[in-house]
Amino acid sequence: MLKEIMAEFRAARAPLCVDELSKTLAIEASALEGILETLVQRGRLNVIDPANYTCVTCPAKGGCVILTNGLQKSYVFRQ
Repeated sequence: MLKEIMAEFRAARAPLCVDELSKTLAIEASALEGILETLVQRGRLNVIDPANYTCVTCPAKGGCVILTNGLQKSYVFRQ
């Protein structure tokens, strides 16, 4: 499953949220969240949490990749 998850991130080349990945990979979101957090801890992914950013006042929010996920916490492949 880890290989499939990492392949999705490499192919996307953009942040992905749990909802997107769980649908694509047909895995429960709660199980996927644990896997993603493990990958963050291992340095394979970075987490982007709009709750910790000032998205509301950002001048680039109109073209922001993060906001396409509807202000959900997203993950991105760490290169």
